[in-house]
Amino acid sequence: MILKKSFLRAFVGIVVLVFLISPIYAVSLSELRIIASDGTFLGTFENEYSQNSIYNIYGKYGSKYSSNCILNKYDKYGDDYSNTSPFNKYATAAPCLYDRQGNFYGTLTINRYATGVTQYSYNLAIQLKVYRDSL
Repeated sequence: MILKKSFLRAFVGIVVLVFLISPIYAVSLSELRIIASDGTFLGTFENEYSQNSIYNIYGKYGSKYSSNCILNKYDKYGDDYSNTSPFNKYATAAPCLYDRQGNFYGTLTINRYATGVTQYSYNLAIQLKVYRDSL
């Protein structure tokens, strides 16, 4: 009986801890901003109708011809060989992900050894490279 009570108490404590911590780290992709290492705003992950979204192919941050777009293969923020691009596997100055409050969510790069890269930001960069290459 004592063992069951201590197990139950530990289980409830863990569940409460998970519920308290989860909201701190949970953020929707649409809440994130892409910021270059030089401070340039490079867009959001909002829907394709948002003027700041990288998914708006007619917008400043989604057009594959825009100079401030990570989807532009021929500019410094989207080129496979640029140090400031998320798609250079050796980049050391790739853009970072931040929320609206300025909280850091990882370096957006396919260089898994870069400073600040997380599994989430690495996987997102891989998915974005596939998306960019399909345009």
